[in-house]
Amino acid sequence: MTRLSEENTEDLIRESLEHLATRAPDGAEIRDALSQRPRSRPKMALALVAAAVAIIALGVPLGLRAFTSVPPASARNADWSVLPYKPGWLPDGFQETSRGAKPYPAPQERVWIGPGMGNLQLTSTPLSDERSGPWTIAPAPNQIIVHGKVGMAVEMPGQGMMLTWSPDNVYLLSLTLFNIKDPRAVGERIAEAMVPDNHVRVSGELRFGRLPADLELSGVKTFMKINGATTELEATSAGQPTAAAVVTASLSGEGPELSGAQPVPLKVKGRDGGYLPERDGPLGHQYGAVSVQLESGRWLTVSGKRDQATLLDIADNLQVIPGDYGWIGKPPE
Repeated sequence: MTRLSEENTEDLIRESLEHLATRAPDGAEIRDALSQRPRSRPKMALALVAAAVAIIALGVPLGLRAFTSVPPASARNADWSVLPYKPGWLPDGFQETSRGAKPYPAPQERVWIGPGMGNLQLTSTPLSDERSGPWTIAPAPNQIIVHGKVGMAVEMPGQGMMLTWSPDNVYLLSLTLFNIKDPRAVGERIAEAMVPDNHVRVSGELRFGRLPADLELSGVKTFMKINGATTELEATSAGQPTAAAVVTASLSGEGPELSGAQPVPLKVKGRDGGYLPERDGPLGHQYGAVSVQLESGRWLTVSGKRDQATLLDIADNLQVIPGDYGWIGKPPE
């Protein structure tokens, strides 16, 4: 029986924690937006704002203490935008607010917001072949058992808990819970109720048309903002799908942050738009951005580490397509 090394295990868990820190939403703003939306409309005005979450260092060794049998591995989804798992049960009042996916081997993400600023984040990370043995990662005090298999639960700052386990020896699932009473017990119940969800895709309103030869699509995310649901696409250097985005394109109910800069007028998709140069402001350093308000009233923005002409060409060739936002603000179905 293949044993997963302590070094590899700790690296993988640490990567998951660091990834969550960069993507954690502001629960208060999303809750406010949920309470303001018209109940009769499927498209709602909601908010999702990235905020940093403090991460504890994994100080204890990740001992391999217990082993269980593992069923045969199932095939990974061929389409990386397909979400492989969803919770079959969540506490009352939790509503989904965000979905995101990146190519293998990066994780897919889902977020739910609930009462009292409660926050649940689920990441599904494909296990590589060299890590596909029995998933036995927990030192004894932190062990959890999910359907007879050993996983790990660690406390996080700010009334948080992170549970990590592998349901099928193909995906590593990480569930973080914030501002939830008795998070370990709730987390274990959610983990036990986790079910496959291989038909749901991260599907937004944008599609890249023409990209520079050195860039390729590397991620799609759909989430809530106060002025409406948002689609965000990322492109990275070709052959580096998990690297930081070089260019980001978004379709949202709000325009880019000006940060005191004045847009340079220019035509974008045949409409009056503008270019904002690289700048610093309240949100930190901002790369150059091309933006335009479409006929629908929504804002198309392309920003990143490219010159004005390249950003404009990407924006002009973006395709606006029907998106799937029907899941926003709903519990698992």
